[in-house]
Amino acid sequence: MNIKDKYDVVIIGAGIGGLTCGAFLAKEGLSVLVAEQHTKPGGCCASFRRKGFTFDAGIDALVGAERGGMLYNILEGLGLKDDIEFIELAAHTRIIGSDYNLPPMPFEGLINELKRMFPSDGMSIDTFVQDCKAVTSEMMALAEPAPDLLGFGGKMGLMIKFLFKSAKLREYGGKSYRQALIESFKEPKLRAILGSPVDYDPGWAATMPMMVPSFPAFQYPKGGAQALADVFAKGVTKHGGDLALKTLVKKIVVEDGKVTGVELADGTMVRSRYVVSNADGRQTFLTLIGEQYLSPKLAKELKETRLTDSTFLVCLGVNMDLKAMGFDGTTIVYNRSDNIDDLWSGNPEKCSLYIMMHSLRDPSQAPEGMATVQIVTLFPYDYMSYWKRGKDGTRGTEYTELKEALADKLITSAEAIIPQLSKHIVYKDIATPLTYERYTLNSEGASHGWFPTPGAKMRSQKTPFKNLFQAGHWTFPGPSIFAVVLSGRNAAKLVLRESKRS
Repeated sequence: MNIKDKYDVVIIGAGIGGLTCGAFLAKEGLSVLVAEQHTKPGGCCASFRRKGFTFDAGIDALVGAERGGMLYNILEGLGLKDDIEFIELAAHTRIIGSDYNLPPMPFEGLINELKRMFPSDGMSIDTFVQDCKAVTSEMMALAEPAPDLLGFGGKMGLMIKFLFKSAKLREYGGKSYRQALIESFKEPKLRAILGSPVDYDPGWAATMPMMVPSFPAFQYPKGGAQALADVFAKGVTKHGGDLALKTLVKKIVVEDGKVTGVELADGTMVRSRYVVSNADGRQTFLTLIGEQYLSPKLAKELKETRLTDSTFLVCLGVNMDLKAMGFDGTTIVYNRSDNIDDLWSGNPEKCSLYIMMHSLRDPSQAPEGMATVQIVTLFPYDYMSYWKRGKDGTRGTEYTELKEALADKLITSAEAIIPQLSKHIVYKDIATPLTYERYTLNSEGASHGWFPTPGAKMRSQKTPFKNLFQAGHWTFPGPSIFAVVLSGRNAAKLVLRESKRS
């Protein structure tokens, strides 16, 4: 496309946060450019199609797309509600372990079954469930509106609400999820079960995974994750914004402490009143801005703050009738250990596996008579000497052999759930943390951005640089589709507020 010399706003990255921001700003009449280095929008929320099979690169399910939900309301407000269809999921996961098979059921049903399995922890289970609901309620009350959008009085009111009406949030906010589970339950197996339905390392701040079970419903976009990205991309162009794919931003231009535009990889200069970075938090400042413009404290913090682990993903196209075998598209969490730390250890013999069969939810994702199977687990970026890549960063024979051997090991383990799986593979694709880093440009392929250490500070969408804001999973309110849509909307509001002042 023809990129203009000047825009009101340039948005770096067409992840869901950047697209949401761009759609809102374009709808408000601002001239908007969303620049995306990849060939398609979506970032981590993307799909790819091979040999007639469609595979999701990131999401399994989302929340808020039900009528009246946050995502539903935002799509409706952007005039996009009728451009996408969501599949309601009766239940999100089935959990299988050493001697248990917990079928998909509403959360309350799962809790009743756990109380039957672990009678000595029955009262503790009830208490924990109530605490989860309280944490969710308190956090949602604090998340709207975003603190960055509040004036002094609003921030004081938010602080009062936190101090006097958020008892459970304060109780769990300084604990890791591991610590919360250990303090709550005697049985290690129970801790593992309650720690497994969400793909969060148990070292995360307890409040994040505690929120997930409390959502009333889960949905899946018909057409896969890419369908969601595409509808938000349509929101940008429908309202007059420009979406430029295969367009890498090389530099954020800073003049006298103020951001004035961007420089593209081909040397093109694009001036803008505002820039919103939906990019990796480290790259935004250390690479696109440049360390020479940062305070030593900020540079040190960016370099040393821990990142979340990335994903190892095995995508399989199979010639199997999975529905006839009793599967229904519900994601299966396969716990190969009763120790919660083993499940997130990066040990291929013990780590928890997420087995997704999305073509059973949406038959268009596989040829007739075929099906998709995806095996997912978190793995560290530095696994086996950074996946045995060369010293110059190249990925050669050793890298290929390592990822193939690891994939085969996980496929063999998955055969405990899907018998004879390895004998019915007609297509296979493997993504490592290095793959995710390459395609999304997230440092170390970090699937959730900064690691949410208990008690860690909230990351503002405002920056030390005038006219530069952030959106996406590296900033407030954090990872997940639900959160990044909110961050995109918040960033748009910050830009609009600033534009009215100037």
